[in-house]
Amino acid sequence: MSIFRTDLEAIIYIIIIMITIFILNRGISFLLGHLEGLLARQKNKINFVLKLFSIGIIIYLLIEGFPSFTTINPEYTAIITSATSTALAFATSGVFANFMAGILLLIIDPFDIGDIVKIKGQKGVIKDIRLTKIVIQTFDFILLEISNREVIKSQILNYTINLNNIKTYENFKKKILAPQDIGKARLDIDILKNSNEEDEHELRELYSQVSKEQYKKIHSFTFKMQYPYQQFRIKVDKTEKICSHYNDIFGFKPHFHIMDLGFEIGVKFRIFSLKTVKLLTEQPLFAKEIYKIIME
Repeated sequence: MSIFRTDLEAIIYIIIIMITIFILNRGISFLLGHLEGLLARQKNKINFVLKLFSIGIIIYLLIEGFPSFTTINPEYTAIITSATSTALAFATSGVFANFMAGILLLIIDPFDIGDIVKIKGQKGVIKDIRLTKIVIQTFDFILLEISNREVIKSQILNYTINLNNIKTYENFKKKILAPQDIGKARLDIDILKNSNEEDEHELRELYSQVSKEQYKKIHSFTFKMQYPYQQFRIKVDKTEKICSHYNDIFGFKPHFHIMDLGFEIGVKFRIFSLKTVKLLTEQPLFAKEIYKIIME
C-alpha cells in the first residue's frame, strides 16, 4: 500500500517535503556555522549525518509514495526495477564509491576544516568537506577538488596539532617534532646558532604560549631548501635574521636545521602559527626571502 492516495498527490507532497528538507538543511547549517561552542569537526559530522538522513527520506518517499507502482504487474515491476537498478549502478558507481569513501572518512576523521594537510602530493588548507569530495587551497591560492575515493587511497599527512588532546609538554614535543627531528636522525653542527639546549628552550616557550584555553590547535608547515657550500656560514647568519624578523608575523620564530650533506646542503624549515591565513599569505614571502639569500 502506497503512502499517498494518488500520483498527483504524491508528486505535490514529495516536492513540498524536498523543499522543506532543503530549507531545514540550510537553516541548520547556518545555525551550526554561528555556534562558537562546537568544533568544526563536530559541525561537519552533524551536517553529514543530516544529509544522509535527508537522502534516505527522499528515496523512501519515491519508492513507497506512488500508488501506480502497486498496480503494475509484479513481473514487469521486477524487470523495471532490475533495469533501473542496473542503469543507476552504472551511472552512479563513481558517485556511490565517493559517497562510501566519505562515510569512511567521517569514521576515521583524519582531518578537519582549516587543517593543513598533504594529500596526493599537494600541501594546503582544507577549505570544505563534502559528501563526495574535499576542497584544498594550496599555498599558491589554487583550489583543488579531490574525490573522497582518491583521498582514501592516498597517504594523508596532517600538519595541524589539536591542542585539546595534549596533556603534557612531552606529549606536545612529540607531536610538534617530525620523525627526522627526533633522536640521532637530526644533524646539528656548530655553525648553527640554535644548540639543542636553545632549541629545547624555544619549544618550551612555544608550549607555554599555546597552552591557553582559547587556542584549540597549532598549525605546522615544513619545507626544504638547498644551500650551496660557498659562503654557507654567512648565508646561515642571514637566514637566522630572517627567521627572527618573521617571529612577529607568524607569532612564533621559524625553526631550521641541516638535514643532509651532499653536493648541496639541505636545510629544513618549520613554521608554526595559530592562523592558517598567516601561513597561506606569509609562507611564500618567507620562502622567497630565503631563496634570495641562497642565490646571493
